[in-house]
Amino acid sequence: MSEQENAVSEKEAEAKNTSQAPAQETEIKEETFQAGPEVLETEKIETAQEINEESAQISQEEYEKLQQQVQSLKDSWARERAEFQNYKRRTAVEFSNIRKESVKNFVTNLLNPLDNLERVASDTSSTDIKPFQEGVEMIRKEFLTVLEKENIQRFSPQGEAFDPMRMEAIASEELEDIDEEKVTEVYQSGYQLVAAENSDQQPIIIRPSRVKVGRPKNT
Repeated sequence: MSEQENAVSEKEAEAKNTSQAPAQETEIKEETFQAGPEVLETEKIETAQEINEESAQISQEEYEKLQQQVQSLKDSWARERAEFQNYKRRTAVEFSNIRKESVKNFVTNLLNPLDNLERVASDTSSTDIKPFQEGVEMIRKEFLTVLEKENIQRFSPQGEAFDPMRMEAIASEELEDIDEEKVTEVYQSGYQLVAAENSDQQPIIIRPSRVKVGRPKNT
């Protein structure tokens, strides 16, 4: 073989070696690239575990603080609710008392006209005005019906035991056939504001009944 042919063969061999080297380097790079995601995934898992451990520790501390805050809010809410319930009860009682006092004052102003109507209706001195008296009695009963709708009752305690809380004694007499004080005559009817049904409240006396009291005779 000539020297020229040897030179050509050497150049061809170098060219082959040169073309194979980049391929090998590419394969190494590809292997490195393929191994890279696995390493990154492992690092991600380890980092996530560390973060979860730290978060769990922080969450426990925050949970305890939140529990304290929730308990404090519950206590505050319970106090506010109790105060509000007390306020509602006080307001209801005050409103009821104001209403009763207003009704009492209003009815008190009507009692004298009602008494006059009663006197006219019960007058027996003349029979000529009887139709007029019947008309007056109808008007008086209508007034009483209106008052009863507002739980205001008229009472005339004839023959009842004397009750100083509901009656005013303006005269008295001793009697032999009784063993306790009794009303023997009613001069003026009384009026009272009674409580609603299913209530244990005592009636409010708007005006006591004026009566004559019979007492047992001393022996």
